[in-house]
Amino acid sequence: MISGEYVVLDGAVALVAAADARAFVRWVVDRDGSPLVAHGSPGSALLPREVLLTRTLAEAFTSMSPSTDSLTLDVSALRRDGRKLGLGSSAAAAAATAGAVFARAGRRLDDDAERRAMLAIALEGHRSVAPEGSGADVAASVLGGLVRFRRDAESGAVLEASAVSFPVGTAVRVVWTGHEARTSELVRKVRALLETDRAAYERAMGALRDAATQLVEAVAANDAHALVRAASVHHDAMGKLGEAASAPIVDAGLARAAALARAHGGAAKPSGAGGGDVALAFFADQDAAKKFAAACPANALTLVDVALGVEGVRQEAMPSVMLNSAAHSKIDS
Repeated sequence: MISGEYVVLDGAVALVAAADARAFVRWVVDRDGSPLVAHGSPGSALLPREVLLTRTLAEAFTSMSPSTDSLTLDVSALRRDGRKLGLGSSAAAAAATAGAVFARAGRRLDDDAERRAMLAIALEGHRSVAPEGSGADVAASVLGGLVRFRRDAESGAVLEASAVSFPVGTAVRVVWTGHEARTSELVRKVRALLETDRAAYERAMGALRDAATQLVEAVAANDAHALVRAASVHHDAMGKLGEAASAPIVDAGLARAAALARAHGGAAKPSGAGGGDVALAFFADQDAAKKFAAACPANALTLVDVALGVEGVRQEAMPSVMLNSAAHSKIDS
C-alpha cells in the first residue's frame, strides 16, 4: 500500500503497487484428485487463511478447468525467517490461484479483459477469507504496476483500478520492522472507534483522507518532492488515528523508520494497516535514498530488496528439472 490505508474502506482513493516478491501456484497432476494446498519451502508454513483462500478459489472455479488436479502454493518469498513481511501474501495467493485456474482453462493471462475477469474472481475469493480487506492489494497483484484504486464504501464493489506512475526521480525503499502485524485486529479497533466516538473517528479519518489525497495529487502532478511531503503527512495522520483508536498503528519500528527517513531528507510511512510489518521510505534524491538504506541496519531495520510497480499475475515455464509429474506451467503474482 502506497497510500489510503483505512480510508480506502470508506471510499477514498488509494494507491497500491505490485511488488516482485512473488507467490507461486502450480498445478500438480495425479495426486489425490482434489484441490490440495501444500507449502513449497521448509520453514515457510502457510497461514491458515492462505490455505483456505487457495482451496476456496480452486474448488469454486474448477468448473473452468478440465482437470481436478491439485494445486500447490509457495509464498516463501513473502516471508523472512518464517515470519510474514506484510507484502500481501494472501492477495498474491488469490491472484496466482485465479491465474492458475484461467491458464488451466486455456484463457490468456496477458489480455486486459481476462485480467479484469481474474481480478473479480480473486477479489471474491479473498473477500471470503479476509472480509476486512479493501481488495486494493488484490488489484495490484493481478493487474501489476502502480494502481489507483477506489471501491464503494457500502458494497465493496471496485469503482476504479487504473494504472498510474511514480513521479520521475522518486526513490522508494522497503524496510521491514522485524515485527509481524495483525491487520484484522487493527481494523477492528479503528471500527470500534467509529462506534464509541464518532466525532474522534471522523476527525482522525478526515486528516488521513486529506493526507491520502495529497499523495494521490502529487503522483498525478509528477512531483517527487510533493510526494515526499505527502508521505510524511500520511505517516503522522496514521499515528493520530492509532492514538484515537488505542491501536498501535505506528509502533516503535515504524516510528524509527520515519525518523531515519526524515533525517535523510525523505519520509517513511506504514505500508498497510501498520502495527509492524513494512514501511515505505520515499525520497526525491537517489543519493539520500542510498544513505538511508545504508543506515537501516544500525537502526534495527531490514532493507527488503524488492522492486515496486512490477508486472502482475503471469505464467512461467517451469525448469525441466522440476517437471516430473507436475503440469508444465506455474502461475505467480
